[in-house]
Amino acid sequence: MAAYQLAQQALAGEFAARWAEALAAVEARDLADSLTVLEAEYAAAIRESAAASRVLSVAFYRLVRALATGRVIGGPGYRPGASLGSLWADFNRATGKRTGTGPREPLPVDTRNPFPAEDIARETDRVEETFRHQVADRVAKHERERKGSAALDDAELVAWEREFLESLKTGSAGAGGMLVQDGGRDVIHTALQDDPGALGYYRKTDSSPCHFCALMASRGAVYKSKRTAAFGAHPHCHCQAVPIFSRRYQLPAENGRFSRMWRDFGGGSLADWRTYYSKTTKT
Repeated sequence: MAAYQLAQQALAGEFAARWAEALAAVEARDLADSLTVLEAEYAAAIRESAAASRVLSVAFYRLVRALATGRVIGGPGYRPGASLGSLWADFNRATGKRTGTGPREPLPVDTRNPFPAEDIARETDRVEETFRHQVADRVAKHERERKGSAALDDAELVAWEREFLESLKTGSAGAGGMLVQDGGRDVIHTALQDDPGALGYYRKTDSSPCHFCALMASRGAVYKSKRTAAFGAHPHCHCQAVPIFSRRYQLPAENGRFSRMWRDFGGGSLADWRTYYSKTTKT
């Protein structure tokens, strides 16, 4: 569903806007002395948006499952007497848009809870590692380079600092946005593995995916197993896993197009595929 993907993308955008505002409040020369404050803001922004991503993914999974099977799954957010109408209402609330509605008759219930509990320690470690690589290490390197920038005139120095800040913002926002959406993607993947009624998923890309995401989408439906538990998202990636619960499903047209492109490619390295994909999508 496009509404789900757009809502997840919007959550990453909300994080990025909040983080950009925090960075804009600090001068480049003061970044090294502001890392503690910036890390706290980075972590808080990711945590809040990732929590919303998880709520959205639970509502999405429960709705898609009910539409395919006629049954509602338990777990967080489940309310006795849930119907397709109430599940649509939950999903609409999570996306902030009215995207659908349904009847109010209560659905049969599968009481199993396949949704994972929030792993705060793991998520904290991931945020700390991301901040260190994307911000702290880069700021330290920039500080060392600044000592050798005495030969730059004022205009060159301003341009150099501006370029660094923009690069820092882009890299850290992309990596943080991935963590935000991983909050929801992890919910989907864990639920798929723990829900006996789930068959697998397919990868729904955005309108202009990179070569890697197009390749992953070309596989079509991926049926669940330990081997397929990982999704393979990356910074600035807005792909989502759409769960499937029946053999009667329809892939988006893009997946079929990427599958045909892969067959026409004929095989080779990932670098070869990247070149082929770039040339093909530009024509």
